[in-house]
Amino acid sequence: MRYSPDHKAETRKQIVETASIEFREHGVNGVGVAQLMKSAGLTHGGFYAHFDSKDALVADALDAAFDQTMAFLGDAAAASPPKQRNRAIMHAYMSKRHRDHVEKGCAIAALGTDVARLDARTRRRFEARVASLIELIAGDETPAAREDAIAMLATMVGAMVLARAVRSEALSTEIVNAVQASR
Repeated sequence: MRYSPDHKAETRKQIVETASIEFREHGVNGVGVAQLMKSAGLTHGGFYAHFDSKDALVADALDAAFDQTMAFLGDAAAASPPKQRNRAIMHAYMSKRHRDHVEKGCAIAALGTDVARLDARTRRRFEARVASLIELIAGDETPAAREDAIAMLATMVGAMVLARAVRSEALSTEIVNAVQASR
């Protein structure tokens, strides 16, 4: 069976998108290549036609997750007046929807502790994407804006991890609301 010239690229994209969702939902070590390929509707054997290793897929899946987060927060920032920019970002990030859908959420909150245990190459890519997210939040290049963006990102990520980790819906909502009220 002959495939179109774009078939390999489309299949690779499908694998990356599936892995991005599965890794955020189950963790990098919580899902294997065979399960990822099955979730993508493909055979396990086809994996190595697209990736040298699971680590290579993890790096690409993290990039895909960051692309989604950058678009999501960029849209929130663009839709708000300049003086309300960070508040809009904070409210978008700390939303119930984001909290309740880890599989579609921020890679930092979902996978930050996993990434700390990965290979140096993947960690460098992750760090570069974190830096891009800090730049998006900062909105300008002043040291004060960067410092505020780092503090804001750390607050949001920590609060999101905590809101997802607690069993009580009421406490989780309190955490989300408290961080939203801080801006």
